[in-house]
Amino acid sequence: MRKLREAIVASSRLDEFAKTVYVFIIRTTIILRHPESYHPALLHLFRRIHSAKPLNKEEASEFIGYYILDLACRQHDFVTAFHVRDKYDYRSTSIDMVLMALMHGNWVLFQKAKGAGNALEKCLMEWANGRITDHAVRCLGKSYLTVTKSYVEQSTGMEWEELKESRKMSWACDGQTIIMKQVKKT
Repeated sequence: MRKLREAIVASSRLDEFAKTVYVFIIRTTIILRHPESYHPALLHLFRRIHSAKPLNKEEASEFIGYYILDLACRQHDFVTAFHVRDKYDYRSTSIDMVLMALMHGNWVLFQKAKGAGNALEKCLMEWANGRITDHAVRCLGKSYLTVTKSYVEQSTGMEWEELKESRKMSWACDGQTIIMKQVKKT
């Protein structure tokens, strides 16, 4: 796909074929989680192809949403994400939910937004999943001494064993209770 994209750029094609190829490349490489391919393709689609061969309203909205999600979720660049949102006058409830959830560290809102998004949006949101889960774990650790195992699993969306191994946590499990902090005895 890279060779095809490079050939289109080298030939300076800005026709319907170039637009179709770029749309295909962007969608495919988002699913493959390959930002080295979809990010430059998104930029070229908007900067060159869209100005010569405009995307229809639905396509433009779709790809602007992907670009905003990439900026916010993968690059953690909220300033540019909001700039792009305002520049193209883009409005989407699910994308706005993602932006607010990431800015405020709201794991619950992020999960709701993830459930509302389409398959490609969910792939882009996966880039921020670890960051938002880490924030949720830090909040739990600062808020509780002990909590039930099921609550921790529900709050993070991960099984306890997987969570403990992936986050290298020092919390202890006593049956169905997670001990986050030991009370000091004097």
